[in-house]
Parts: sequence; structure tokens; C-alpha cells
Amino acid sequence: MTVDAITMIRSGPYTSVQDRGRAGHQAVGVPESGALDRVALRLGNALVGNPADRAGLEICLGGVQIAFQASRRVALTGSVAATMVITDHLGHDITVYANRSIRVHAGQTIHINGLSGTNTVFLAISGGIGTPPLYGSRATSPNAMIGGLKGRLLKDGDVLPLCPDVAFPDTAKGYADKMLSDLTVYDASSSIRVVFGPQDDRFTDQAKAVFLSSTYQVSPLLNRMGMRLDGPVLEHCDNADIASDGIVNGSVQVPGDGKPIILLADHQTTGGYTKIATVIQADLPMLARRKPGDSITFTAISVEDAEQAARDHEALLCHAIETMVAPPPMNAIASPCPSDDKSD
Repeated sequence: MTVDAITMIRSGPYTSVQDRGRAGHQAVGVPESGALDRVALRLGNALVGNPADRAGLEICLGGVQIAFQASRRVALTGSVAATMVITDHLGHDITVYANRSIRVHAGQTIHINGLSGTNTVFLAISGGIGTPPLYGSRATSPNAMIGGLKGRLLKDGDVLPLCPDVAFPDTAKGYADKMLSDLTVYDASSSIRVVFGPQDDRFTDQAKAVFLSSTYQVSPLLNRMGMRLDGPVLEHCDNADIASDGIVNGSVQVPGDGKPIILLADHQTTGGYTKIATVIQADLPMLARRKPGDSITFTAISVEDAEQAARDHEALLCHAIETMVAPPPMNAIASPCPSDDKSD
């Protein structure tokens, strides 16, 4: 039986299979992983008619070209300005903006150029990527070498199987292309909100004041494990070492050199350096879109305010999904290849 698949003609510098991650296993040393931008993941899956947890492609920096062996609906999310170019077998192409779905036919390719204005986008494909699940997730953790395709970043020539298309075929089952009518879910606050702790008592009062009053820049040393920040150093009361304890997505760890590191989706499960604060859940997607050289400031809020921010953010995301509309028609390129399925 033929398996529907896509081929990575050009994989780009940092592309991986991601979904919501494998929560609940850090106690046995298994990292959570999952999409850096969970908003982009959910929006993309909603646009193509997938359940919220289906795996797609997280693309950092861009420079990706993908060939389709089956007709699927796709959507690019995580940016208000990113585009993808769809090309047919005759070389005709169309440019499609992010935050809308469109069907790609067998024999056609998608090209996502270098990203500007964001560091990360997400490509959702109807049905989802069908690599083997591990601990309930297909998410890639390159550091742990698990999930996705052989536990690694994707390479040129990789072939990825696709799960059955749950939203196929088009309007015959009540599903058609969608687009977001409300993009306020992408609005970025002027400052990243944090809750102090769990080891803020290991820092001087001056260090905490510097942390909240300074502007930091995202270092080029940025990956899915963590975001190093360049800027004023933070002074410890004595030293940076603690007995290893648990780490969560958004922990702001400060090693001996005093420079903060925001730990992200592929963070280690435990660590022995002090953590001055934790980025609130509602602001984590914004971090995924920050690129080297971008500025970051911090604002401290209470746990209660962080919980309310999470509720407000979830309501905003649900509203964006509930208010999706039919997009304007695209100019057709060429007819599907003769090898394409005849279901459309």
C-alpha cells in the first residue's frame, strides 16, 4: 500500500517535526519538547482541519522546500508576514501569505524563503506528520535524540510519512479553506512577563532591580534548548550553584557568568544553576518569534496575575479559531499532475 508522504528537497538549517510534546515524563529524564510556538501549532492545525495535537513542521530561519506526493491542505502560521510559494510541475507558482489554508496537489512543491521579522514558523499539513510516536508524542528532541525522524533535525532528501487526511475531501465533508480574520493573538506585549523564583533569594536586591530595568538582546547562541541573553550581568549573593532541581519551559537560569538564559522547549529536565524567574505561559509563544539581536525587557507579576494572563490568552486564541472565515480565492496555477489523486 502506498503511504502518503512529503519529501524535504531542502530542509533548511533548523527544521523538525513537532507537536504539543510529551508532557508528564520529566521525572524519568524524558524532555517535554514540542513546538516552541504553541499558538502557531494550534492555529495551523485548526486552519487545515486537524485535531489540535497533530504534528507538523517547525521551521526556524526558513530556506525550506518540500515536495508533496499526495494532495493535502497546508497552512503556515507563527507570523503575520511570512509567505510560502507553491509551484506546480510546469514551473508556475503562486505566493500564499501565512494564516490561511490552501490545498497543495501531488507533484507540487512548497518553498518557504528565509524568514524576516520572526525566528520560527509552523507548517501544518492536513492529517499531520506520521512519524512513529514515542511517549504519546511525535515531537523531535535533538538533544535527547528521540522523536520525529530518527530523533534529529531534518536533512535534505528526508521522506516523511503523513497520517490519513481527516479533513479530506474538501467541501464533500463540510470542510473548505479557512483564514484567520483576527490576528491580535500575535500582538506582542512591550515586555516579557515573569514570576520571580524559585531561587530569586540567591540574588542581590540590586541584581533583581537590574534584571527588571535593563534591556537585553537575544544572543546568536539560540536554539530549541535555550535563549541566551546579552546585557548586564546579574550578581549572586554567593554563587550560582544549587542542588539540581526541576526545570520548566521559561525558566530564567543564571549561571556563574551572570548572563541570563531562558530555557525553552528542549530544556534539560533538571539543572544545578540558580533560576531568578520564570516566563509566564502566556508569553512563551512570543519568545519563539524573537530572533538574534531582538531586544527583551522583563516585568515581574504575581502568580495570580500570571494565571489570569493564561486564561485571557487562551480566550484570545479560542476567539481567533472561532472567527476563522473563508479566504479570498487564489489565482489557480496549473492543473494537478496526472499522478495526483482525483478526489478534489
